[in-house]
Amino acid sequence: MPEQLEAHGEKDLAAQWREAARAGVDAGGDAGGDAARKDPDTLIPSTLRRRALRALRTAGIAAGPGWQEVSDAAEAAGVDAVVHLLVGQGDGPGRALVVRPGLAPLALELTGLGAAGRGPLDRYLDAARDRSAFTAPDVPPPASGRAAAEEAQAVWEAALEELCDWAGPAVMGPVLEVVRPGRPARPGDPVRVVLLPAGNLGVVPWHAARLGAGTRTGTGAGAGERPVYAVDHAVLSYAASGAEFVRSAARPRLPLDGAPVLVADPTGTLAYVEHEVETLRAAFYPTARCFGFLSSNGFDIDGTPDELLPLLPGGTAERPATLVEFGVHGIAGDLPTVSRLLLHRPRGAAEDAGLLTVRRLLGAPAADGGGGAGPLVVLSACETDLSTRDHDETLTLTTAFVARGAADVIGSKWAVADVSSAVLMYALHHFLADGADPAQALRRAQLWALDADWSAPPGLPGPLAVRVKGKPPLPTEAWAPFIHQGNPGPVRPEGNTVGRE
Repeated sequence: MPEQLEAHGEKDLAAQWREAARAGVDAGGDAGGDAARKDPDTLIPSTLRRRALRALRTAGIAAGPGWQEVSDAAEAAGVDAVVHLLVGQGDGPGRALVVRPGLAPLALELTGLGAAGRGPLDRYLDAARDRSAFTAPDVPPPASGRAAAEEAQAVWEAALEELCDWAGPAVMGPVLEVVRPGRPARPGDPVRVVLLPAGNLGVVPWHAARLGAGTRTGTGAGAGERPVYAVDHAVLSYAASGAEFVRSAARPRLPLDGAPVLVADPTGTLAYVEHEVETLRAAFYPTARCFGFLSSNGFDIDGTPDELLPLLPGGTAERPATLVEFGVHGIAGDLPTVSRLLLHRPRGAAEDAGLLTVRRLLGAPAADGGGGAGPLVVLSACETDLSTRDHDETLTLTTAFVARGAADVIGSKWAVADVSSAVLMYALHHFLADGADPAQALRRAQLWALDADWSAPPGLPGPLAVRVKGKPPLPTEAWAPFIHQGNPGPVRPEGNTVGRE
């Protein structure tokens, strides 16, 4: 922001922005300290933010793409619809603005997004905030103890189920009724939809929206019926804005097995991440560079932010990563800029030396401007597509990696158990190896997790296979947290390549 302001002659505003940012860091903002948690406006005051945005609008650089540009990008990428979701103002209804290739945009009135219809969303937001107080590994939990944590978890699980029940009739049912009939039939390839949910609508797992009951699952003893979800009908991706969608849709993908990087939790506190990383290397990425904690001593380097940043999208390494999988702790910050991944902190270093924050990811220009081919980044971690106060859909760890030049990013909307994440991530890479693009591979992994027969993918390691045996399907909290952002299109003829040993 300061650089853009200076480029358009707003040197005083640029200086004020930098001073406010420095004040926030000095108050503990970048380390997620107490000052940052108590005052969410410490970094950039809202009045300064509005003045800066007004100046950029006046300069003519802040306007997003028009609907025709979005429509053209959707057609080029093989996307059937781009859907902006907006809550209602005052007592009015919400809206879905549906942009489809070759058609005029369509505005759907959605009463479920009006103030009177958003009760399930409001209750979920409250429950999610209460639960997050007990899940962050680098923040002391409330003194209320284990019973309070279990109660917060139970309330959150009930609120999540209510949210998914609401999301179907409120939004995804009407949206899919418009999109599905209007596209050419492609056997085995469901509609592709990119969602742009504004504000707190960004916390909703719209792919887990329930559209009804009665889909039969399984053929054995566990066969029965399960709800119909939006993921049954569509390959769903998410984007922070129309401009981000247009950029991402045009970004080529790097071959996954070109220079893969796998990061195992450097803190050594996620028991199943070690199985996840070792198995991914053995089954799919034998040439991967590994970082973090592995009891087999198969790691290359400890995995500090300084060691990994050059390998990440937009980095300066001669051999940048073509795939990065982070099996680490993730924490959504009270301030979006301090949302972070917990990496290795060298002995004696400052508390924040092991934190890879949104601020740090976005703090330096990308080496190629973020315009070249990009890697797949998999954030097998908690809360990587979330901010804990009023949700900011444009500033999460997931969107930061997209902005840095990743072609595809898999992120999460809540805290997840490491065992279910490890299982789902193995399934994701199994389907990538079968030729699916990242959005499609995630969908196939989630549908696999909903299958009552649930036979383990070939090569699933014993410790993980034991945990899933006889327990199909996974509950909503286990299969639904992960989402896709980035390039929403199918694999191009040159394709992504994944080696299988």
